[in-house]
Amino acid sequence: RCCTLAPTHTCQSTRNCNCCCIVSAQEYSHTTMRAVLLVAASLSSLTNALPAPKPHTAITLHRPAAVTTRGGGRVWQGTMSNTAATVSLFKTIVGGGILALPAGMAAGKGTGVAPALGILALHAGLSAYTYSLVGRAVAKTGAGTFGELWTAAFGSKTSWIIDAIVVGVAGGACLTYSCFLGDLLGQLTGGKIGRTAAIGLLTLCPIGPLALLKDLSALKHSSLAGLAAVFVSAAVILSRAGDGAYASAGAHGGWLADVAGSPLDQISTRRLSVGSAVLFNMLSTAFMCHTNAVRAFSELEDKAAHASVARKAFGLAAVLYGAVMLAGYLTFGGACEGLVLANYAGADPRARVAWCATLVSLLSSYPLLFSGFRDASASLLGLGPATGVAFTARSLALLAVPTFLAVILPDVGFVVSLMGASLGAALILVVPAFMGRAVLGDADATPRERAAMGAVGWFGVLVGAFGTTVTVLETYTDLLK
Repeated sequence: RCCTLAPTHTCQSTRNCNCCCIVSAQEYSHTTMRAVLLVAASLSSLTNALPAPKPHTAITLHRPAAVTTRGGGRVWQGTMSNTAATVSLFKTIVGGGILALPAGMAAGKGTGVAPALGILALHAGLSAYTYSLVGRAVAKTGAGTFGELWTAAFGSKTSWIIDAIVVGVAGGACLTYSCFLGDLLGQLTGGKIGRTAAIGLLTLCPIGPLALLKDLSALKHSSLAGLAAVFVSAAVILSRAGDGAYASAGAHGGWLADVAGSPLDQISTRRLSVGSAVLFNMLSTAFMCHTNAVRAFSELEDKAAHASVARKAFGLAAVLYGAVMLAGYLTFGGACEGLVLANYAGADPRARVAWCATLVSLLSSYPLLFSGFRDASASLLGLGPATGVAFTARSLALLAVPTFLAVILPDVGFVVSLMGASLGAALILVVPAFMGRAVLGDADATPRERAAMGAVGWFGVLVGAFGTTVTVLETYTDLLK
């Protein structure tokens, strides 16, 4: 007999008999673990500080359990309910890009109400589908990050491509916010501070000092502030479209005398023009959130509901986008600015509330966007973590990039459209579609769906190239007027 702990165990060792005592061998397979448990039990009996461990007692680890999905991948079991996931995704989707959508309708010769709503519905549907494709690819591969998913689909040698796209998205977001901030501060001061000066002042303070912070935990709720600002702005845009304050006979209708031609004559029901591509591009920027799909899928408790969550969240965002887009365009027609809030009069108290709310929201969100831009740039360039003077120098050098571009690119609508045409089309349509086609096999998707994935991917390539060309021509030539 080996020992009293295992009275029925026959010793098979020819050396130290004490080494072969096995307690619940099915639960603890390593000799080290058995030794630790025995030592702990001995100390407990001597000191009476802890109760003696019972044989066969299971140890509970407080961490998410790994589950095998229907696709065969191993991912963490999430805890987020479907409703909470829908709200979280909606909050991620909706951002400052919504304020450029009226200008998208006004691009070129304008887009009619019916085609605009059709383009919006098409884009929302495609975005929801490709977002769900990312989740299905995660279920198949068990990838923990978007980069890992790219490697699983296309190999590690091309991983620099997704790094470059992420750098472009993060940097483009910083550029867009810098443009918005310059326009807003200029509006709030009644033009006393010019756009370039406003961008420079806000970059010096508070953006510059905040960008140098390593701990941004104080800004963790900035997404809620941003969503609140969007709703405030939406309420102002909808209310002013409804009360006629900016009509020719309205309290703020004087703007019509300050613009050339009759911008409201552009409004139509069914017009579809080359400029409609600009609207599609801007929607690509507004719906761009697909790099978050990996994390969202891991956090979701009911993995099978990932596609349903995507449809609901993108659908809700589309309803809000459509309301703001139509209200802004029907108020100002072809005169819509790249930031529609810039169309409103300084004497309009509601507009000033929207300006202030949006300004505070953008300032609080900018450091988080910049942190992502800095980290993605370091990853792309193969740079390690920086501290002290090196961290400061790297941060300031990168901060100068979107700041300089914001100064030389006066039209924020151009920035939003160009981002959507290039990076947005790639991240929303091209990458998820070809990624799903590469990862999902015949057991995961029908031949018809796999063909549809390829069609969506090539459609993204075509609209990206066409949209980029149209955006440049719309901004820098009169060919589309």
